Amino acid sequence: MNMSRDTQKHNGFDLLRINLIRKLVLWAGFPYIFQILTLLVFLALAVIGWGLFPPNGVDDKLFAKTNLTNLTIWGLWWPLMIWGAVLFGRIWCAICPMELISNFSERLGRVIGIRQKPLSKWLRSGVLIVALYTVIQLLVAGAHLHRIPAYTSVFLFTLLAVALFTGLLLKDRAFCRGFCPVGMLLNAYGRGSMLAVRHASDRACASCTSRDCVLPGNRKKLVGRSCPSLLNPAKLNSTSDCLVCGQCVKSCAPSNMTLLLRRPFHSADYREPLASWPLTMFIILVSGFVTYELCTEWVQAEHVFLWVPQQLSLNIGLNTNNGWIKGFWTLFIFPFLLWSFFGAIVKLFEFNTNLTTIWRSLALPLVIVISAGHMVKSIAKFVSWVGFLPYAIRDPFGFKTVHQFTSGILQIPAPIIDKIVVSIIGIAIMLIGIYFAIREFRLTHDESRVYWLIPKLILGIMFLFIVFGKEWSFF
Repeated sequence: MNMSRDTQKHNGFDLLRINLIRKLVLWAGFPYIFQILTLLVFLALAVIGWGLFPPNGVDDKLFAKTNLTNLTIWGLWWPLMIWGAVLFGRIWCAICPMELISNFSERLGRVIGIRQKPLSKWLRSGVLIVALYTVIQLLVAGAHLHRIPAYTSVFLFTLLAVALFTGLLLKDRAFCRGFCPVGMLLNAYGRGSMLAVRHASDRACASCTSRDCVLPGNRKKLVGRSCPSLLNPAKLNSTSDCLVCGQCVKSCAPSNMTLLLRRPFHSADYREPLASWPLTMFIILVSGFVTYELCTEWVQAEHVFLWVPQQLSLNIGLNTNNGWIKGFWTLFIFPFLLWSFFGAIVKLFEFNTNLTTIWRSLALPLVIVISAGHMVKSIAKFVSWVGFLPYAIRDPFGFKTVHQFTSGILQIPAPIIDKIVVSIIGIAIMLIGIYFAIREFRLTHDESRVYWLIPKLILGIMFLFIVFGKEWSFF
């Protein structure tokens, strides 16, 4: 693959220079074989978890760690996906079984004569994705979706069903672009990805006459399709929407596409001064969720965070551990108060700037701090859950294992990495996140308006305090 590099704007190491990776990406079975494997795993996990509830008197969190379905989905896959999104963008999408189901159901719909429609503008905006993500997080808080295998099983089957029907009725990767409940998270977290699909030569793209990577007629191919996400590979300047499926690499006649490994938040990438409203609302919601998740690692911080919803529960005669009230506080009330505080800080200096513009300006730099906090929580969760994996493999349903844990026959496995080490790693991650948040804002805004940096510093310091305090607190 000889590429004349008359432009250095996308500099990085082209992974396609590695013969094994190049052959893999160009292989007709990529990414289908990986999607088939993950589909089989998801189906197996859904079957294992079907109809299973924690035994009476057993803590549902402990049972979740012993059941293979919940352990794999919420304790291992979810933390790894967060890390994958931040470091490598939408790399999960390349092996996602939902994309496979949607792809082939879309083909089936064409064969049987269904008149498939394009996504409407409001679906493309991500409004429904934000709503679905919010519902899932409320179910996590109120119904313990993440701890009860029966609910997780229904969740997995529902995702597969939605992917199937959206593929039948809509076209052009509709599930991924308008219905995937983690689509907005991958979009927001993956903007600093170190993995990027880019063209190598401006001249090669300009002289290309076939335009196979964007030709509408190629979209129905199984291999070497034009971009299924309706992007223009020759003009890609962001990692937010590219699913790294490799189709543009296969279809490119002059072999001009590259798969670059490069430094995070590459300076050549496009930066939006204002986030879209759906993306802004998602980032506001997830800021509350990540704050709570970090607080759960430190008992005193969790008590402080939940003081208001607990008092509210007492006043209206509900259990102080009512998950629904916690969920509304975490996803709506707390983040609204937090972002109103951020907005008030900026308005002290720019009184005429409206709150909505401030929020949209703050969203993309702040999501870097938020994603760093999410990475810290993910590593803490992964190292404390992965030790249960050998037990879950031996006893996938988890009933025998959880009985042995509760009766003292087996000792609950300790985290594979000491908590203090995790905290030190977490502090380093947070400092890096704060640095990139400040850097990103300075690249898109007037550097003289330094007061815009205050919200990033406040959120970063708050997260640092939680991460640091849980191990070195004297309280």
